[in-house]
Amino acid sequence: MKNRCHGRRHIPANASCGFALAETIIALLILSIAILAIAIVPIMSSKMAIQTTQRERAMSLAINRLDILESESYGKAVNSTDVEGEFTVTYTRGATDKKGVVIVSWSGITGNSELRLERDLSEIAFEVVNK
Repeated sequence: MKNRCHGRRHIPANASCGFALAETIIALLILSIAILAIAIVPIMSSKMAIQTTQRERAMSLAINRLDILESESYGKAVNSTDVEGEFTVTYTRGATDKKGVVIVSWSGITGNSELRLERDLSEIAFEVVNK
């Protein structure tokens, strides 16, 4: 029998010495999938951070508009739409309705998003604001 591998050890002719091409390709495929998964983590974290910041800004705008609705006199109907940067803010209240509704919509990194807030409004809150 001939020794197919280098070194002092005697290996039979039908034994394999080292990696075959198929094993190397499979190992590289597994390694590339792992590296791709590791590379996606910072991209997804940045995406989530941007989405959270946009949602926080939308929440701030909605709360501000609810405060504006509450500061209006009770018998006054309000139906308004404002655009602030990438956000469209729609806020409404009927003349005799005790409920204020604010809808903030925007087109963000994850597509179109919307935030809706409702609040029961006080009948006398506008008197405190004007003092």
